[in-house]
Amino acid sequence: MSQPTPIRGLSTESRLDEAARRILAGRLADVRHPEASLSGEFSMKGVHDMRVATRRLRAALQVFRQTGRLDKVERQVKQLQDALGEVRDIHVQRDWLTQAARKQTPKHRAGLKALQQRREALLDNTSARLRRALKRWSERTVPLLLLRLGELKDAHSYGGGRIRRHLRQRLKRVEKRMARYAQAPDAATAHELRKETKKFRYALEIFQPALRRTVDALLEVLVPLQEGLGELHDADVRLELLGHVAAEATPAERAAARELLETVREERAQHAAEIARELQRWQSEQIIRGLRRMLR
Repeated sequence: MSQPTPIRGLSTESRLDEAARRILAGRLADVRHPEASLSGEFSMKGVHDMRVATRRLRAALQVFRQTGRLDKVERQVKQLQDALGEVRDIHVQRDWLTQAARKQTPKHRAGLKALQQRREALLDNTSARLRRALKRWSERTVPLLLLRLGELKDAHSYGGGRIRRHLRQRLKRVEKRMARYAQAPDAATAHELRKETKKFRYALEIFQPALRRTVDALLEVLVPLQEGLGELHDADVRLELLGHVAAEATPAERAAARELLETVREERAQHAAEIARELQRWQSEQIIRGLRRMLR
């Protein structure tokens, strides 16, 4: 995952509005950086980098919402993130099908090639939506965000109790999702847990300049869980894709999908077992309790 632009010169005593201006400006720059690579054909890397950057920008907008009128900007950034996500999902599925076809027999390779082409056919509509979203982003969202940056006002400290309270709330959401996943470890609960861990990670990154030692320790245990949940989610998406094939595809495509299905199920089971072990470690080592103490 690409890293956000480092923000220098902030401390726990910095005013919250000043920290918000500098961090939001940095997150905005991170979103704008890949724009040039998306002026023509949408590259896989450019779409991915911009999508991650929009997530980080949204996280900052949510954290600093109290410093100014940022709700409208956040909604507009989400529209761009969603449009990027549609294209990104097809890129990932297409790339995976290409890699999978190389490991199959010639008979099934043709079926997977047809499936790949079927996914590529969806790119026209999703790419058109993304172009419209990028136009709205540059013409509306960027000027509005720049305007709002000049209006931010909050004299609280950047590393104060309000900030730690926000992070504790994020951690509590992660804990709740962990409990739900433990009760029903299916694709839906895994996806919700994954989203909460990502949101918590992005919020932590926002306060790294002020709480570096604490944040570094939190990320050290959080990132492996997030990445493992990402691999599990990828397997679930592939299972869903192959499941749709049974109803929509040609006989050759269905045969290729059946051949691949068992492999994906095995990979999914391995990822689920790894997540189960990681969550057991969190429980046995009382990691949540330790993280809570660090955020007091």
